[in-house]
Amino acid sequence: MLQKNNQNNNCSVRVAYEPNEIKNWTERIIVVDLFRFSNTVCALLASGRENIRIYSEPTLAIAAKKINKNTDLFSEIEFPFINDRYDNSPFLALTLKEPKRATVIVTRSGSKTVMAAPRAKEIIIGCFANMPQLCEYNFKNKMDTLIAPACLFYDRNHVEDFICARSLEDAFNGKDTFDEALEEIHESSRILDFIAMRPENGRKDIEMILKKGTMKILPKAIIRGVFAEVFNLCDEDR
Repeated sequence: MLQKNNQNNNCSVRVAYEPNEIKNWTERIIVVDLFRFSNTVCALLASGRENIRIYSEPTLAIAAKKINKNTDLFSEIEFPFINDRYDNSPFLALTLKEPKRATVIVTRSGSKTVMAAPRAKEIIIGCFANMPQLCEYNFKNKMDTLIAPACLFYDRNHVEDFICARSLEDAFNGKDTFDEALEEIHESSRILDFIAMRPENGRKDIEMILKKGTMKILPKAIIRGVFAEVFNLCDEDR
């Protein structure tokens, strides 16, 4: 159920359209990297993983993996000198049943967006899969909120981030535009491009990505120097 408009509670919700808006924001930020990072982080938490670290720089993520051999690396970036890397795939993240292993994740846009917001009071990772949890949390914990499309830090042509961000903004304001958002994403070329580039798990990833409310996961990222630590805010309700 969508909640009442946050504007009536003196809290604003809006979408960022420039990187500097994210870098300078001091209240809540919701990072949206729809086609993988946001869903992958949710899936990792849903699979039971607890020790998850986000890096913006590949060299730092690789170093962290080398220091702790009981660590899995998730990334869509191909490292020629790293053989045991998992793809940035939410389907894969959800199906790997090794909750005791540590995880590091570095991506071209999502992880960079998280680490670009050191001034933010709170950093949440969002997507369609946890939209109901985002709405409930935002309603119960009122704070000015900036929704940050991660494509701003990589490629603005990844329009699905903007589309999802605008739909989240509408949801926070009591308007359900999920179906319209899906239609807009399908009308773009992004789904076919994604599947073509990821033949192994692309279709399975998309099936997860384009569904609403499938994971009761609310990832909060806390920046700890060169990385961000992740935990599930929904665990606090248990």
